Amino acid sequence: MSNRKYTDNPLKSLISDILRRNGWDHRYQEMEVLRCYRDVVGEVIWKKTRESRLQGKTLVLRIDSGPLKQELSYQKTKLMDAINEMMGGESLEKIEVW
Repeated sequence: MSNRKYTDNPLKSLISDILRRNGWDHRYQEMEVLRCYRDVVGEVIWKKTRESRLQGKTLVLRIDSGPLKQELSYQKTKLMDAINEMMGGESLEKIEVW
């Protein structure tokens, strides 16, 4: 006989629990938001993004190109909605473009 305890918890919930217990959940969420940002804007705009980071629920972007920076400023709401939809919830509340 084995002394192992089996649970019916899905793997996703187990991984989330491990990340939360070790304090890695914020870093994982940041990586997921940045992956979604890259998927939404495409490779060309991703390469023009000098820096991207998540501060709380704010995505902070530093862009090389002035015209691109202006265009992203106009499309903040649309970009935020697309990223939140990919993430499956309200991961972002604000986007700052520098």
